[in-house]
Amino acid sequence: MARVGRPKGSYTQHRRLKDLRELLENHPKGLSLGELVTRLEVTDRSIRRYLHELEREVDVERAPDGEGLGGIVVRIPTRDLPRRVNLHRTQIYGLLMARRVFKMLEGTAFQETLGQAVDKLLAHVQRPPRRGALVDPDTRLEERFLYLPAAPMRRLDADAAEVVDTVLDACAQLRRCTIVYKKHEGGGAGERLTIDPYAVVLYKDAIYCVAWVRERDAIRTLRVDRMLDAEASLERFELPADFRIDAHFAGQFGVHTGGAAERVVVDFHRRVADLVRSRSFPGEGGQQGLCAPLDGGGVRLIMHVALTPELKSWVLSFGETARVVEPERLREQVVAELREALAAYDAPAPAPAASKRPSGRTAKFTSSERPARAARRER
Repeated sequence: MARVGRPKGSYTQHRRLKDLRELLENHPKGLSLGELVTRLEVTDRSIRRYLHELEREVDVERAPDGEGLGGIVVRIPTRDLPRRVNLHRTQIYGLLMARRVFKMLEGTAFQETLGQAVDKLLAHVQRPPRRGALVDPDTRLEERFLYLPAAPMRRLDADAAEVVDTVLDACAQLRRCTIVYKKHEGGGAGERLTIDPYAVVLYKDAIYCVAWVRERDAIRTLRVDRMLDAEASLERFELPADFRIDAHFAGQFGVHTGGAAERVVVDFHRRVADLVRSRSFPGEGGQQGLCAPLDGGGVRLIMHVALTPELKSWVLSFGETARVVEPERLREQVVAELREALAAYDAPAPAPAASKRPSGRTAKFTSSERPARAARRER
């Protein structure tokens, strides 16, 4: 007989709720509490707690057991059940192309749910097509038409995956979060912050959260992989009516904001001129940046952006093929960075550090603030 309680392995609260929701979606007439306990192999007390959590996402109806056993039947209303969407084969290929965008979320309940949808799409396009179809499944286009991450993240461990799921759920449900955030790489226990997650952004194969940070009294862009812990509260926040994610990043170079935009001029060598001309850059007054030809086949880029560390890194990525013309402050920063890089190459190479066993992630909230993560998983 299966042991009732916590399933073996990495099984977070988010996966339990996902399994419960899928079970009810697959039984539109409902299931009794006893059937839920048996199918999920948990206690009656746990099922009641999971149903309470599930009600934050969808309505849950309770009705007397029609078989007269004195219990109740739980079901999800028809309006909240999955709906059929008709797609053409070509449309499905377009959706499948982006499936690797979410590779960075591997290990989360969110990505697992997306994976199930992808499997259904793959099963559909691999069926024999009707006569006259635009795409022949025998060509395996789903394997050759895809997004390739530049620098894929490593698979998230169980704790990191739970943090990501918590932030995603809180963003979707407009729930306030308490997080422990490590601002910089290296040591340190991190800072405890209270945030209202406005949006989640995937950028350069990393996950960012645009949030109102109460301790800063401002909107900040936070890297989710630097959140050592996260817990969503029952308290909801109101998304500002004038918040638009595109407007938030307007005039910025990348995901990090850095004050008011200003005129930036960079000259590029002819070897990279075509690459620069093929890109879109913010210009003055919401217009596009300008590219002017230079003698010798080069190009001068004129844009209006904030001076952020990411802008400096972007210029440096072109090496000797880029030269900052203005502003002088950015020019000085780039020159200083290049000198430090040259000095690092001239210095003797450091000896390899003695290998240490990784300490892993640790709980950052005190027991008085919330139960330990392990205890939370047992619920």
